[in-house]
Amino acid sequence: MKVINAIFFIKSEQRENFLADAKVLLTSARDEEGCLAYELYESFEEANKFVMVENWRDAAAIEAHNQTPALLQLFKAMPTYAAKETIVTVSDKKA
Repeated sequence: MKVINAIFFIKSEQRENFLADAKVLLTSARDEEGCLAYELYESFEEANKFVMVENWRDAAAIEAHNQTPALLQLFKAMPTYAAKETIVTVSDKKA
């Protein structure tokens, strides 16, 4: 299993736009082949800091996910939404 953690730092004035795109992404990703879990959490300590936690069956599922319209839309909008660079980590986990 592959685990992806993406940490987003969102401008306060772009919060609602980011959340709207994220909601579409969460809904569509959960229906994708190979998606085991897909969640978005917000920090209690830092306003507009979000962590997306994704669990995927394998690298092929991630590659397919990376081409979906919902993810591509979020990638396209991130320069507008982001207060600073997104931090992404990918790791392997034994099931």
